[in-house]
Amino acid sequence: MATVEIARPSRSPYGNLWVVLALLIPAVLLAFAPTYFKGLTVSRPVTGLVHLHTALMVLWVLLLISQAWLIRAKQYRIHRWIGRSSFIIVPLIVLVTLMLSREALNSKPITMPAARTEIYLWGQVVPFVLAWALALMYRRRTPIHMRYMVSTIFAAGSAIVLRIIANWFAWLPGMNLAENPENFNNIAAANGAVLVLMLLGLIAVDWRLGIRRSPFWLLTVTTLITHIGFFTFAKSDWWMSFVLWFATPPS
Repeated sequence: MATVEIARPSRSPYGNLWVVLALLIPAVLLAFAPTYFKGLTVSRPVTGLVHLHTALMVLWVLLLISQAWLIRAKQYRIHRWIGRSSFIIVPLIVLVTLMLSREALNSKPITMPAARTEIYLWGQVVPFVLAWALALMYRRRTPIHMRYMVSTIFAAGSAIVLRIIANWFAWLPGMNLAENPENFNNIAAANGAVLVLMLLGLIAVDWRLGIRRSPFWLLTVTTLITHIGFFTFAKSDWWMSFVLWFATPPS
């Protein structure tokens, strides 16, 4: 007798997204703990604004984890209720991040190296807001909404990946900042490569799922612009002028 094979619906690779997002917690600790708990960020003391920024970003990560778990648990009403808190959290994150950057710029004379690294500020804030806004726009299309929410993590990913490389991979040739501050260029290049490869991996997964216009392309493009910009236009006079304007306290 011929057997009939029953096709089973394929499971989404994002079914356990909350577990994957939970891995951000040890990643953040690896990135920030070596200096943060010593009272330092990278090159300056931790201030009240730094603590506030840290609290808001931790809150955002916890929100994403809980939202992914609530969808898994089919608690859609609670998911929507908690999601409304982003209307308060996101503006606070942007405001505090910009204030923190100005505080850092005004803590010492602004040099070209400091101005160059400001590209990472705007390369994180702008994509973060765009991804969040698009997530809201597509809130009724769960697969697209989810991908844009995940994209907010990649928008802030430079801060995490860069510090992990600097803190834990200094033994690699050309990665030790203590030996040569110019090695920051190598760390920056590795940072961009890691993020882009991760995003391309997610785009490949979407392609296999039949999603030809993956939302992850947004962060891929903005990440490339940011990291290419660090080596190109972030060294220009007009970028220095912009950073000086941004750092100038209002009169």
